[in-house]
Formats: sequence, C-alpha cells, structure tokens
Amino acid sequence: MANKRTGGHREVGRRKVLAGIAATTGLTIWSPRLSAQSGEIAVGAMVPITGPFNVSGQQYHFSLQMAQDEINAKGGVAGKKLKIVFEDVKDSNSVAVNAYLKVVRDINPPFVFLSSYTTQNLATEPEVTKAQIPGMYAGGGDAMHMKKNPWLFRIRPADGIQALALAKHATDGLGKKKIGILYVQNDFGQPGAIAADKVIKAAGATTVGMEAYAFTDNDMSAQIQKLKNAGADCLICISYGKDGALILKLVKEMGINLPIVISSGVMVPAARNLIAPEELANVNGVMDAYLAPERGPEVAAYIKNFKDRFKIDPDPFGSCYYDGAWILKQVLDKVGPDRAKIRDALKVVKDYKGITNTFSTDADGNMVHSLAVFGIKPGTRDPVFVRTISAA
Repeated sequence: MANKRTGGHREVGRRKVLAGIAATTGLTIWSPRLSAQSGEIAVGAMVPITGPFNVSGQQYHFSLQMAQDEINAKGGVAGKKLKIVFEDVKDSNSVAVNAYLKVVRDINPPFVFLSSYTTQNLATEPEVTKAQIPGMYAGGGDAMHMKKNPWLFRIRPADGIQALALAKHATDGLGKKKIGILYVQNDFGQPGAIAADKVIKAAGATTVGMEAYAFTDNDMSAQIQKLKNAGADCLICISYGKDGALILKLVKEMGINLPIVISSGVMVPAARNLIAPEELANVNGVMDAYLAPERGPEVAAYIKNFKDRFKIDPDPFGSCYYDGAWILKQVLDKVGPDRAKIRDALKVVKDYKGITNTFSTDADGNMVHSLAVFGIKPGTRDPVFVRTISAA
C-alpha cells in the first residue's frame, strides 16, 4: 500500500510540474490523457515543411490545416476536436524517422499522416510496424506497397501507374518509337524507369537509353545529350519538382527540341512557376488528378477556399491529404480512436468520392488507381487536360 501511495504522489507531482511548465511557457504538453481531457483527438503529420522537398510539402501542410479547421467546424471527429500535430521531416530520412518517433512518444496518436516522399517512408516503415499505428502516405514508390504493411495506406497513385502513364502517353499518345529515359537515382526514380521501359517495349517501341542522376546534381546536360545522341525522338523524365524544372531549363539551353513527358512533381503549380513558358513548350506531364472548377461545385469551392486562404492554387499532390483527412473523419466517427479498428475500416474503403480522386483500397493498401495527363497551353504555364489513364 505504501508503494502505491508513493507512486500516486509522484504522479501528482509530475502533473504539477508539467502544468507549471505549460503555464509559464505557454506550451501545450501533449499526452493521451491531457488530449482526452481537452476534448481533442490528436493525430500526427510528418511534413517536409522546410528544405528542397517543401515544394510539395507546403501543399500537404496547407491541405491538412484546411481540413482540420473545416472538420472541426462541422463537429470534429467522434464527438471531439481534431488536432493535427505537425512535425517537419525536411529532406532527410533520419529526420523523418526521428519525427515519427517523437510524435508517437509525445501524443501516442491513433493515426499518423506520413511523408509525401517514398525514401522517407521506407525509412519510417519499420517504426510503423513496431508502433502498430495506422497511417496514410502519398509517396508513390512501389517499394512501399511491396512491403505489404497492413498499417499503411497510399492516398495517391503508385509510381507503377505513373510509369505506365508516362510510357503509354509517349508511345500511343504521342506516337513516338525511340524513347530516352532520364531519372533520379533513388527508390522513386529507378523503379519508375524500369517499369516505363517494360511498357515501352510492350508497345512495340524502343528504349534507346536510360540515364540516371543524383537528386543533388546541378547539371544533367551530359545525360540529356547522351540520350539525344542515341537517337531519342522523345524523353521521359522521372523527377521531383526542382530537379525536373532544372532539366527542362537545360534542355532549352541546349537547343534540344524533343517532346518531353514528365512526372507529376514538375506539373504541380509550385514547380511550374519555376519554369519559363518557353521551357514548357513540347512538355506533357502527369498529375494525380484533374483538379479544376469544372469538375463540380465541391471541387470549385475547395479550390476557391484554398486560394483565398493561402494565396496559391492547390495541387492534387498535396490535396490528396485533404481527402485523406475527410476519410479519416468518416472512419473515426464510425469506430473511434481505436488503432486496429481504424486500420480495418481503412482496408474496406470503397468508392469514396474526394476532391482529387475516387478512393478504393486494394489488397496492398493502394487507394487511388488512375491519374491524368496534361499538356501545356502554348506561351503559358497553364496545364490543359488531355486524358485519364487507369491501372486497369
């Protein structure tokens, strides 16, 4: 009995210390108990807020802020306010892992939104298995769903679909027969290049070369010239935003006038704004979805509200997290903050119509199964919808 009372006094003392810290610093001390007492359900979000990955991370960050506020305005989740606790993962795998461990330790959440970058998610995935906390992520790398982690769910098209779309549009869309592939050398770019090569060959065309570069490279002109010299009549570029923008600038500076089919990181507004209209001539690209007012009043309202609040246009790459948050609300309203029940409910999502896409979960945790191809209006940076390509 004495030991129990002593433990109780220590706990009361600890609470007083924490309360004192909060009162003097103005900080919120997150714990499952304090979160419940405040009438909130706290979930984590691993976001590349600073560093070179913030081109897409900013959109992800804004989308979740907007979703949190709108959800709370409509009554919150499971009768409580939704609190999204953001952690900056920058451009580092180790930072991403430590951010995940921090949010698990600090708030013990029932759910976590993971990074929008495959390399960071691959590094974090073992910790998800240990924590057994369901999460959504937007990194497209096929290596993630090949892990078959039952706690993880992808809310944008897998890179296998992106590679399929890039190759199909280069061959049957543009009618090209000799394709050169330029890709970033990592868990995103290399599998995408291999998958695109298979589709090109299946279409009866030829891959004249596959050239890689490091994400930190500032000059890919040698790789570009090598593909041109190999006789390419079209380039497929598998890149992120800033490096893809650099590639398009180099192609223009080198006087190479080949059509380019480029991955989604370059087509988002933040990346397109880095590129001059003349550098976007002959460029086609893919995006996760066709996000435009003409798609309907709900999409139009989302675009307007996002732009009014953040002073930039939303893009599908980040906006999928907005849809993910609303899917989470639906699940939490149904099953509450029980991790296993959340996981099981996410496994059976079917035909959820979001702002960006229609979501249905497959056996590998993939929830989106198509993407859109765009051209660029001549003399502008404005995308023009061409077609939708699905995995089926």
